[in-house]
Amino acid sequence: HEFRTPLAIIDGAAQRIQRKKGEIGARFLADKTQQIRSAVARMVELMESFLSAGSMDTGKLELTLVECSVKTLMNQAIQRQKLSSPHHRFDADISGLPPVIRCDALAISQVLSNLLSNAVKYSPRAPEIAVRGWTEDDHAFISVRDCGIGIDQDDIPQLFQPYFRARTSTGIAGTGFGLSLVRHIVTLHDGDIFVESRLGAGSTFTLALPIKG
Repeated sequence: HEFRTPLAIIDGAAQRIQRKKGEIGARFLADKTQQIRSAVARMVELMESFLSAGSMDTGKLELTLVECSVKTLMNQAIQRQKLSSPHHRFDADISGLPPVIRCDALAISQVLSNLLSNAVKYSPRAPEIAVRGWTEDDHAFISVRDCGIGIDQDDIPQLFQPYFRARTSTGIAGTGFGLSLVRHIVTLHDGDIFVESRLGAGSTFTLALPIKG
């Protein structure tokens, strides 16, 4: 189902363009191109998650630590999410993050994309997503807060288990291994992740990463 949905969007947009032939207006073309790009972005995100999950299951997920700007990684993740979530608004204040941290840039990008994607997915009627970044002692902190459906308190302790899905996710497409991959990557960085949530009032996921790796 996760792969069929973006493929159906791509196919549907391509068919609409094909039927229009020489009568394609600029606005119509822009709209269909946006739909295709959004669907492709979602498929790339899914494939990266599946590949990382496979590496995690076989114990072959390794990090390559380099100095990188986590601000840049966060801004890039937000821009990617905007492609597939044009109706959500991202209020980002990450000026308090350090200039650079030592991390695996690709792995942390996956973590940030997953947290943003979940925030959007579980707040279909609450378009505001708040992203904050700050520094405490020798750690960089990033939080992603939504005002969506929230999580049952009984489900929170199991949230990072592979393939576990909270009761509030019923009817919402998902693989169930995204958050387990997030925790695994964060743990490999000697970092941590925290969750605060209330049913009907949204969730906040806070990421802590050591600045020096």
